[in-house]
Amino acid sequence: MSETADKTGGDLPTPVLVPGSVIARMLNVSESFLEKDRTTAKTIPFIKLGDRCLYEPPVVLAAVRAMTVGGSTPSAARVARTRRAAA
Repeated sequence: MSETADKTGGDLPTPVLVPGSVIARMLNVSESFLEKDRTTAKTIPFIKLGDRCLYEPPVVLAAVRAMTVGGSTPSAARVARTRRAAA
């Protein structure tokens, strides 16, 4: 067992960290948008390691979902269209 495991009571999962280019493609935004967000709004969570800014995809997706405003959920809209089409 490692020294870290001894102190925490178990091995901690290692988060997957990706660069901004991956998150930009995932969210369909530019890397410059992410840069601006880091310096102004700070709505997309990131981790600063030295001079690098890295992102944890599940955390980013949860933050984006939390920003959803108005409308119905996509799955509910799909269900309603399907029911209307079947009727």
